[in-house]
Amino acid sequence: MKAILFDLFGTLVPNLPLSTWEQSSVAVASKLQIDTDLYQELWNARFRDRMIGQILDGEHQFDCLLEEAGLEVSIEERRGAARLHRELLREVLVPKPEACSTLDQIVSSGLQLALVTDCSSAAPELLDETALGRYFPTRSISAFLGVRKPHPLMYTHCLETLGLAAEECIFVGDGNSEELLGAKKCGLTTVWVDNGQHQHWHERFSPDGDYTIRSLDELFPIIQSLCTE
Repeated sequence: MKAILFDLFGTLVPNLPLSTWEQSSVAVASKLQIDTDLYQELWNARFRDRMIGQILDGEHQFDCLLEEAGLEVSIEERRGAARLHRELLREVLVPKPEACSTLDQIVSSGLQLALVTDCSSAAPELLDETALGRYFPTRSISAFLGVRKPHPLMYTHCLETLGLAAEECIFVGDGNSEELLGAKKCGLTTVWVDNGQHQHWHERFSPDGDYTIRSLDELFPIIQSLCTE
């Protein structure tokens, strides 16, 4: 093995607790002067569009939502809502306690790293503000590639950047987005991160990996064993 490809949400950072999402929704809906339930319905309906970059983060990210709701909201209020959403992303992007030490082990062993993540357009910039950003110069970002996992491009973009074959790489993820199935179809060895009761999100959830770990601390011994085969 020559490289490890990581999912981000639920893998390197914890899944967002539903209570945190609810609190953020209430704050954003209040800023936009829209009923919270209606806001969540319209926001969730546009999840795919945000993930593939058809709706970009920023002051205009709520425009089509507000249009459908028949609401006129000032640009100042839209900017305020966008700031609240950005703060939610910043809150989410806190590494798991064992993430950086695991990445250090991998890098010290001479292996390369890459990131394969479904995310909106602001997430990469905010990731670079965290301790995780420096590990991942090679990235497949759904909002920039225009597709999301399990589309093959999400994996092959990183493989081509690294100059490696799929058979030389491992993909590690929590199983959302059918990411493990997509990685397997591309020829990568897969590791499922079983978050147990902390797997708060189940979005096209398919936890089918070649190996299973319950903490990132358990990953490096698997990598070592695969590297010696």
